[in-house]
Amino acid sequence: MTTAIKRTAGRAYYFIAEFFLTFRWREHRSALAVIALACLGILASWIAVYLVDALGASQAGAGRGMWWHLFRNRGPVEWGQWVFLSLTSLSAAVFAGIYRERGQRNEQIFWALVSASFMLMFIEDAGDPRHVLAEYGALLYGIKRMHTEAVYFLFILSPLIAALLRYWKVAVSVPSQTRLYFLVGGFFYGVAASASLYRDVQGFYRVMGEQLSLALTNGNVPGFFLMDFVLEESLELLAASIIFAGIIMYWKVGIRNRN
Repeated sequence: MTTAIKRTAGRAYYFIAEFFLTFRWREHRSALAVIALACLGILASWIAVYLVDALGASQAGAGRGMWWHLFRNRGPVEWGQWVFLSLTSLSAAVFAGIYRERGQRNEQIFWALVSASFMLMFIEDAGDPRHVLAEYGALLYGIKRMHTEAVYFLFILSPLIAALLRYWKVAVSVPSQTRLYFLVGGFFYGVAASASLYRDVQGFYRVMGEQLSLALTNGNVPGFFLMDFVLEESLELLAASIIFAGIIMYWKVGIRNRN
């Protein structure tokens, strides 16, 4: 058993380490540019919140505050997420079509399922159906909002989970240049989703948010919304950009270079 664990750990280590062994700046330039663009957008938004809401440098955020105007649902930061999520879903669908033409059925189905999950993620971001379902679940059946949202998250991820379980050989055979993008982007999405799911447990978002708000904005941004809007949306935009960067690299080294 110990030998098997060590062998598995060694393979997992090499699966990630190979990314760095094959890394070439010129090859990754376009993918890194996508991430840099997202980071600049996030940084500019945070600076605007600090200047307007913390320092009161202008009246641009009067009323609800700059934090609301930039990070609200269906606001500018979410627009960036929509771009990356829709492009990822569309690209995955294109990959599925290319593999269909090549007669590679496993790869075709894998990327079709990936496309489906990211389309569902786009729908969730754009329309927030989980909040509506959670509200009705609590009102009509007394189901805790957290439980309804957990089931909905599972529904969104079910095509991706099915792809990873059924076609795991396709997943582990992705080119080394793409691996870290997908792993890191997925990790950030996992953190954002988990935090959102447990946001009301013992006042998690409110308590932590109030402490951060005092430190970062002199308490001028409500603690709950600093977590739910500013931090969560920033993390999701970063995650979406990293995954799309991986998609770009997959097109370069997994599709185009293997024609």
